[in-house]
Amino acid sequence: MTAVYKMEKNPPKKGSGKKIVLHPRIIPWGTLNTEALIEEGSKRSTYTRGDLKGAVRLIADMLEEKLEDGYNVYLDGIGYFSVSLRSRPVEDKKELRSESVHFKNVNFRCCAKLKKALKNIPLERYKEPKKTDFSQEEKERRLLWYLERHAYITTMGYQGLNGCTQYMARKELKQFVTEGILIEDGTKRLCIYTKRPEPVELPDNFVVDSNVGDM
Repeated sequence: MTAVYKMEKNPPKKGSGKKIVLHPRIIPWGTLNTEALIEEGSKRSTYTRGDLKGAVRLIADMLEEKLEDGYNVYLDGIGYFSVSLRSRPVEDKKELRSESVHFKNVNFRCCAKLKKALKNIPLERYKEPKKTDFSQEEKERRLLWYLERHAYITTMGYQGLNGCTQYMARKELKQFVTEGILIEDGTKRLCIYTKRPEPVELPDNFVVDSNVGDM
């Protein structure tokens, strides 16, 4: 899958007299969470999902611990993590007690190795989808066909699939969620939609053994 970008306006400061210029911005296909990366990682290596999940949890715990201890942390191939602080402005350091200094944020600086790897990534310019006259039934059929081949769909993906505006894509995806066809996940900025699993129907003669689990 190739990264897609879109040219967006960069409004100048009010009263500056400068012209409005355009800048490129990546349009994300979605947000991959830890589970998704672990699932793919287990298929691309000999590590099990449990191995990878445990390793990620351990690294996350140690990262938190070492930052609390006052260390900067470097993860090979990823980058540097450090803590920034905040306090009220003072002119003399004696005016400030330790209790008045607080955590502000975790800073991240990408390492040179990762920057170099991404320097020549292939990019495609976003193409506005051509408007179509698909019926709602046809749009649903095309959506389900897509989700049989992909784990999820984004608003932009739905636009391209059914040839509609961003507004209509969001509206129709929300409707599919209301109807119980889709599940909405991700963040407000990067929302993804997955197919709701079919309920498992047990046979009429299925009986639960009340002795299961007894020793």
